[in-house]
Amino acid sequence: MGRSRQRWLQKEQGSAMKVVAYPEVKTPEQILYEWLTERVWEEDLYLELANRGSVYVELDDGRIVFPMMPTVLHQTVVLNLAAALRAYARSLPEPGRVVIAPTPVRLWPLKIREPDVAFYRAEHLDRVGEQVSGVPDFVAEVLSPSTLALDTGQKMMEYALAGIPEHWLVDPDRRIVVVYVLEGTGYHLIGEYRSGEQIWAQTLPGFSLEVDELWEP
Repeated sequence: MGRSRQRWLQKEQGSAMKVVAYPEVKTPEQILYEWLTERVWEEDLYLELANRGSVYVELDDGRIVFPMMPTVLHQTVVLNLAAALRAYARSLPEPGRVVIAPTPVRLWPLKIREPDVAFYRAEHLDRVGEQVSGVPDFVAEVLSPSTLALDTGQKMMEYALAGIPEHWLVDPDRRIVVVYVLEGTGYHLIGEYRSGEQIWAQTLPGFSLEVDELWEP
């Protein structure tokens, strides 16, 4: 939270005006938010909070982060992509696993994110946990104005450092899907896909979908 603002009250005393400064009184919600976000959390306490709450919550180097709640369009895209991946997973001789937010994913100790969509190949199903899962083989983030900077900046860098082979950024407002693959410790741009085009995953053999499928209600 920023520095408290001050409310000013002017009192008339005879012909003179006296300016009195009053500190802002914080609401219980503000006090609770500051307490939650300013302390350092261990993973077990974070998971206890995440399991009890009804909001999205991530752990960023021991600090609690509350992402904005998603819109209907955002969740429509998430469900459509997850459904396509689930159908793909079931078609494989050894099926993989799809998870969606708010499933916690541990990138490394004290760094837990909740990717919008994540996929685990069959050989990595041991990474899928009941409370928190490990590093997936594929992640996708659905962009929104409130998360654009985080999703295209810090989170993208974290996913690369965690070694996630493929990362999609889905922009519902521009109707674009941007595909990246991991090269070393950073992501290499494969391409941008628009309406009428088909996307082929680079690291999930045989998985593809039409861009327009993502926007279907």
